[in-house]
Amino acid sequence: MFDFTTIGNRLKRGMVLFSERVAKDFSKPTRKFIADMVYGIVASSSCKLTDIGRALKEDASLKKIVERLGRHLIDFREREALMNGYLASVQTSIGKDPMLLIDGSDVTKPCSPKMEGIGSVYDASEKKFGEGYWTMGAVALTSGNGHPIPVYEKLYPCKKQGGKGFNKETEEVLQYLRTHFDKSVPRIADRGFDSWKIMRGLVSHEEKFIIRQNQNRVVLHDGKRTMVEDVARRVDCKMRMRFHSKTGNSSECKIGMTQITLCRPSKLTLRLVVCKEFGEKPLVLYTNLDETEHDIAVRIVKAYLMRWRIEEYHAFKKQGLNFEDFRVRSLNAIQNVDLLLTIAVGYLGTLCAKASDDILVLEIIAISKRIENTASFLKKAKFLYYAVLAGISCILAGLRCGISRYFAPLPPSLQIRFPGV
Repeated sequence: MFDFTTIGNRLKRGMVLFSERVAKDFSKPTRKFIADMVYGIVASSSCKLTDIGRALKEDASLKKIVERLGRHLIDFREREALMNGYLASVQTSIGKDPMLLIDGSDVTKPCSPKMEGIGSVYDASEKKFGEGYWTMGAVALTSGNGHPIPVYEKLYPCKKQGGKGFNKETEEVLQYLRTHFDKSVPRIADRGFDSWKIMRGLVSHEEKFIIRQNQNRVVLHDGKRTMVEDVARRVDCKMRMRFHSKTGNSSECKIGMTQITLCRPSKLTLRLVVCKEFGEKPLVLYTNLDETEHDIAVRIVKAYLMRWRIEEYHAFKKQGLNFEDFRVRSLNAIQNVDLLLTIAVGYLGTLCAKASDDILVLEIIAISKRIENTASFLKKAKFLYYAVLAGISCILAGLRCGISRYFAPLPPSLQIRFPGV
């Protein structure tokens, strides 16, 4: 049996302390607003203000709570300072040897034409265009169990609605990572990020990267100009690697590597890693990592195949926390909801990072999964966000009050005090 009250109070204290560290440079009303949003999002598994207001369990009416939260969402504009405080709070959970995964996503709102800045975006899940917004994000994989912890997030409209566009947003996320992470930490990106401008920027700052080939560009190979696909077809793949997908399927891949020179920008020499029998077409990666030929090919392919973690992170925001169900209309409020949702996911990520040796996290997972052999579940599960969120929501739902008492003024002391004592 679990003592839900004890576990719940420990969770509440942990969430309040986490929120206080993230927003330590802000005023007390702003700190309370951020703590309320993070707690309410996790407790309700939702980003709707009405659900968050109910999860707070305050004495005020739901209407007043929603008005207060909505007013803060509209007025708050110090997102960069908040993100810096958040990144400092999760740095210890990320560890010393992370990998940075960069990817964009979309948020569709087909029934909300009056929202500010809404425009046409491509819905990857439905494979068609719809009304919504673009997002650009980056996550760091923890050095222990490889769980994704978000380190950058930005929601922006399409160009027709005043957005800066994909290329500009990519430059901004790379500049942010450049400021907060060492250049030796690999930047891993999917197709669409293989433009020569992006690679030129990474190389000029001596940053390590792994980018999947998308454009069939002309390169120099063995002193001859040829297409990348022709080079990949001729690469002799001698090394073998067994790959276990997230669905449980197992397959053996053949890996090889060669050196190429891009004609643009300015004779840039890179390594071309080719993985065959992974799918219908070979997996082709550009990289500037410099290790031994035997180790680098397998390491690069394994690192890139971990990229699905950022896709799971985006899916968790939409499915686990119902990101596409937000109900605010101004663009600034929508961007604030996205950022606070990211901070809430980051808090869950700090719990997932210590799932193997923290008793509180083990109890949360046991409550969510209703199983006794939690250790067996941890060995099989690759992504713990859903289990941790379900356990926390279940625990906090049984408590009679939220976190308002942590911000209430202390009652006056009735102790008699004598002057000079």
